Amino acid sequence: MQGQLFTHYFLTDGIRTTTEWKASVADAQEFASFRKGISEAFGSFAGYSDPNEAFTEQDLIRPILELLGWTAYMPQQGSARNEDIPDHLLFEDEWAKARAASRKKPADRFQDALLIEESKRYGLPLDYRDNEDKVQTNSPHGQILRYLSTAGYTTDDRIRWGILTNGAAWRLYDNRTRPRSSAYYEVDVPAILEDDQQDELRTFFLLFRRQAFTLDEGATTTFVETALAEGRRYEERVAKDLSGVVFEEIYPSLVTALAEKSDAPLSEVRDAAL
Repeated sequence: MQGQLFTHYFLTDGIRTTTEWKASVADAQEFASFRKGISEAFGSFAGYSDPNEAFTEQDLIRPILELLGWTAYMPQQGSARNEDIPDHLLFEDEWAKARAASRKKPADRFQDALLIEESKRYGLPLDYRDNEDKVQTNSPHGQILRYLSTAGYTTDDRIRWGILTNGAAWRLYDNRTRPRSSAYYEVDVPAILEDDQQDELRTFFLLFRRQAFTLDEGATTTFVETALAEGRRYEERVAKDLSGVVFEEIYPSLVTALAEKSDAPLSEVRDAAL
């Protein structure tokens, strides 16, 4: 696991207390269907020899996106800068996709999307430039950050999320979290499947699926926004508790022990402690 978008606490413990996790456990069929589908997708793809980006996108990435609920998507949408073209715009539903398709300028279609997605050939390192790509001069990581900046600018910062994947590693990026260079969450899906890590696969399912980025009826924040906030609240609680232990228990005990063992006047011990 790489990136620092979500806290370690949330990914290992906090997520299990959420309504979404509990509902997923209760509805065993939904997750079982996803698990079966993604296993079959990788099983079918395993027969490819050195697949290029087009094969990876068509036969692995798009099927997984659809398993995650992203059935309404639009390939290759341009922007005011021709080089800033993500592979897909992902929409909440077919109505949003239809609205985007009706817009004359490709750059205007970002207004109706929820996420942008960038695909790479299977197994391509995401943090290094592909020497075989004569067009891109940046790493895939740098590309998605640039695309998110463009999408954010085009939509007055409404689009904040992006997915970058080479079919095996899947990264979720947040354009609003700082520092942006580490504001992502990465999952090695084949490793999870190989080791049968069901909890990790469920976490991937819950954080990357379409429902994580849409508002439930009556809700004011999406699941991914709640996940970010919960992780921060936990860190704040831990820092506060640790501070209390240090300054209210450990530090006074340490100073008392020093005073008892020292021949120096108490005033000097106090001044040294301060």
